[in-house]
Amino acid sequence: MSKAEMASPALDVPALGQRAVHKANAGFARDGASRADPLAACLSRYLHNLEALYRVDAALAARIDGLTFEHLPPLERARDGQFTLRLRADDGRTVYAHSRYHPLQEAEALAHSQRSPAPPAFLLHGLGLGYALLALEQRFDRPLLIVAENDLAVIKAALCANDLSLPLADRRVVFLTAADKAHVHDKLRAHATDLLLGLAFVASPHAARVHADFHRQVRAALADFMAYARLQMVTLLKTARVTFKNVAFNLPHYLANPGVEALQNRAVGYPAVVVAAGPSLARHVRRLRELRQRAVVIAVQTVFKLLRALDALPHFVTSLDYHEVSAEFFRGVEDFGDCMLVAEPKAAWHVLDLYRGPQRVLRHRFHDLLLREAAPARGSLPAGTTVAHLAFYLAQHLGCDPVIFVGQDLAFSEGLYYLPGMPIEQTWQPELGRFCTLEMKQWERIARNRPILRRVRDLHGREVYSDETLLSYAEQFAADFANARCRVIQASEGGLAIPGMEVMPLDQAVERFCRRPLPAGLFAAPSPTAAVRRERVVRELEERQRELQEVHAIAAEMGGLLDRLYGLLDRPSEFNRVMVRVDELRRGMQKFAAMYRLVVDVSALGELRRYSADRRLGTIEKETRQTARQRLARDREFVAAFTDGCEFLARVLPDALARVQERM
Repeated sequence: MSKAEMASPALDVPALGQRAVHKANAGFARDGASRADPLAACLSRYLHNLEALYRVDAALAARIDGLTFEHLPPLERARDGQFTLRLRADDGRTVYAHSRYHPLQEAEALAHSQRSPAPPAFLLHGLGLGYALLALEQRFDRPLLIVAENDLAVIKAALCANDLSLPLADRRVVFLTAADKAHVHDKLRAHATDLLLGLAFVASPHAARVHADFHRQVRAALADFMAYARLQMVTLLKTARVTFKNVAFNLPHYLANPGVEALQNRAVGYPAVVVAAGPSLARHVRRLRELRQRAVVIAVQTVFKLLRALDALPHFVTSLDYHEVSAEFFRGVEDFGDCMLVAEPKAAWHVLDLYRGPQRVLRHRFHDLLLREAAPARGSLPAGTTVAHLAFYLAQHLGCDPVIFVGQDLAFSEGLYYLPGMPIEQTWQPELGRFCTLEMKQWERIARNRPILRRVRDLHGREVYSDETLLSYAEQFAADFANARCRVIQASEGGLAIPGMEVMPLDQAVERFCRRPLPAGLFAAPSPTAAVRRERVVRELEERQRELQEVHAIAAEMGGLLDRLYGLLDRPSEFNRVMVRVDELRRGMQKFAAMYRLVVDVSALGELRRYSADRRLGTIEKETRQTARQRLARDREFVAAFTDGCEFLARVLPDALARVQERM
């Protein structure tokens, strides 16, 4: 969208934004009458910026628009005729946000001192009047600009003083107005890939003296978010293909059972107890048998055998880990009782094959890409990083309130890595003796994570070890709890106190919330007849294999043509003749949009590299031989990864089809 289009009064602004514009006009007239300052000339610019902000962050725009102009910090003219802003520093003294002589030159010097990350993304501490933001916008190609500014009056002053509408409308400006983790996660989640590809920190001149604590907290929250996002990205890149294989191999279980949609709000008004596998569970594990009568017990797969052995069978057990070692948590169990397995479809297919109790498999986007119209309507839950996250999402889906956590440590409580009594102790048995105890083996396991160990405070205020992985899990829990509809109780009596959890001893939580017996047959549900769909499912999977063959052929030919083009950059006429066939192949690929998406999903690293290359290339105003060579290098790498993805699917799909034919 051009600046002219952005400025057009004919824009289709949402009704809320239109009302805000009228309100701003009236408020500006009222406040302006009592103030003879430079703001009086800024109404048009402010409204233009406000329209752009309403489109991308209506809640923030409404808060800013609710501020009266008379409460904005004073603007003063600098010697070069631009504005500067007078603020009050943390020590009570007056400080200027910009130079009182040449604020624009100051901002340009700040921008030119930055080394460009690739792609360009910046965390700007302190907005001021937006000069530094605009200087970064002009110096770098379409940068992502994260602005840490908790003074809404300063943001409003910047919207008055400078035209920020273009990067705002382009969704490349993100305001962090609070330092709490939930806010940071909410604002940055959509930009995680760009931030992981490169982020530079820019401090405005006044940021060290104005709201310095806020800026320190933002950097800490951002560091935690980056660790969380990095773990998510690494997991995605490492598991994209095994995830697809598990989803495809779990199709018989997905199709043969009802989904979690049948469980929605089945336990409204009843508490849930989420049983995690932290060391503190040893305090409470023997109480779970009696709790089963008065609370919905949801256990992670890690403790299933232990609970089965103690005759404390949970109502639900969750599974999502992709590795086949997860099957060991169920191997050898003869009686699964009425405990229902709720599994993400990416869970190892060995688990669902072994589990001979009731099952519910969640929906995944791969189901729709594989089965198209034959995909049954199934419910889903938010994507969890761990089985404990999935257990919490299930508790919310059931309508439980409160959700009480036990064994939820996310730290090495009491110097332990594993819950005492876990099967790993049998593995250690040959090594144990006078000079090698269980406690020493537990500490060895903790020390193995030495590069990522972190000292933290537990809920008792004691210093304990955690690690970056566990803390990233805590980050996701903190974001989940901030948006939870239910009360969340930390009753582990050990481990971390995550924001959003109410710390309470288990005895007190049971006395307050677990008072009514659960109704009989609370989770009973009929099973559908899967045989009706078998032939259609088989036809769809056979059709996917046919489509894959055509897509693979297009990709293979495209790879050869791109190699030829790379050597024809000095011969334009031959280059253009080959491009005719390239364009034909692109049009041919468009007929297989769903299969293309599926191949890209299992070629996640290739897609990430292409995105990174696109951001590095930026907007090219004039095509040169060098830029053409860079584009071709990007495309050759992507097509090679795409072709490899086709070959992977060609190996997996026949086996998935065979499992459907055998098990349905």
